[in-house]
This record gives sequence, C-alpha cells and structure tokens, in this order.
Amino acid sequence: MKVMTFNIQHALDFQKRVIDTGLFAHAIARHAADVCGLNEVRGAGPIEGYTDQTSAIGESLGFHHYFGEAIRVGGTSPYGNAIVSRMPFKSAETISIPDPADRSEEGRFESRCVVKAVINVQGVDICFLVCHMGLNPSERHNAVETICSILDSCDMPAVLMGDFNTTPDTSVLQPLRARMKDTTTEDSIPNAFTFPSDRPHIKIDYIFYRGLKCVKTITINQIYADHLPILAEFQVR
Repeated sequence: MKVMTFNIQHALDFQKRVIDTGLFAHAIARHAADVCGLNEVRGAGPIEGYTDQTSAIGESLGFHHYFGEAIRVGGTSPYGNAIVSRMPFKSAETISIPDPADRSEEGRFESRCVVKAVINVQGVDICFLVCHMGLNPSERHNAVETICSILDSCDMPAVLMGDFNTTPDTSVLQPLRARMKDTTTEDSIPNAFTFPSDRPHIKIDYIFYRGLKCVKTITINQIYADHLPILAEFQVR
C-alpha cells in the first residue's frame, strides 16, 4: 500500500501560477499512491476559483474521495483537508480542532480540522488521519491533543499525515512519537526537506504510522505546489 501526503495549496501550479487540479491528479497517479491526504483544498463556493477540487481530483483518478471543511473563506467558500483513496471508505468524518482561547501569539490564527477515514486494505481496517496544523504553537498543541484522543479511542492500525507547520525536533510532536513511528526515519535522506518546493530547507510535512511495516519512504523532489509530497510504502500483513 502506497500512501502520499500532499499540501496542494488550493491546486495552484507552482510554476505556471494557475489552478490545475489535473496536475495534482497526475502526480498522485504517477507515483501510484493508493491513498493520498491533501491539505489546503478548496470546496465549491461563490468566490471565484472555489470549486469542488476533491471531486475533481478523485474522479479524475477513479478514486473514492472525501472533503473535510475547516473554514469558510469570506463566510461562504469551503476550505480544508481531503483524502482520496483507491479503496472505498468504510467511514469518513471531519473532526474539528478546538481554537485556542488565548490568541496573543503573533501568527495568523485559523480554525483547523482532522479528516478521519477508515479504509479496509487487504482485509485490514486502517484508520487514516489527515491534518493541517496551525501556525501558532497553541494551535499545534490543540491539534496534537485532538489527534492523540482519536488515536487512543481507535483500536486499529493507523496512518497520520499532513502539513504540521513544525520541524521534527519540536517537543509538540512528542505525544505523537510516543504513539506512532515517523517515516522520517525511513527517508533515504534523514529529515528530508519538504518546504518550500523550489528551495527546500525545512521539513514540516509528515507521515506517521502504527500497526504497519514501512517498507520505503521518499520525499518526491518534483515541483507541483509550494510543498514537496511524501510517499510511503507500507506492508499491511
């Protein structure tokens, strides 16, 4: 089973500077991903350029697809995370991450969510979580708490992926590391950088897992969006 995490920046072609969902469907197909978690995805709304990007990518691939709304831009147009899968979903839901009560930090605050999907892969139910964490430490703390609560109540193998907006050495990730393994340690280049795609010098995108065997992980050094995608191959049984 191949799993990809990809911040697609609302399907903006980084080089041509035009929205092109077909480019991202092509990227997923080219690398033969079976499941792909997507960040910064637009839904259909009245603002120009807000279309159902999840359906466009999923249907182009012939995949099952689910969009999780985190916010409404301008109060009208959905924006959030998504997951597309070669295999059907047994269930899929959007779980909101609580906003910090104190907003005195300097970064821009934005409500976030976790997409949770259960997919049967080779006879095994696997819980897939897709998250885009906030820019402020308090937001990331709330995101990690929410994810840990989901993991602790989910008795099955799991894969967590997304843009965490933090580097591998930060303490906020320790509760996740206590529960899951980080495919970073499996990268051909340790801590392979994912951002920005044209001159990557930090790693902020991840795939974590438990209950599976990671066979191979690569950071795909090809420019599609402003982040580089990560592809991990897992042995289910």
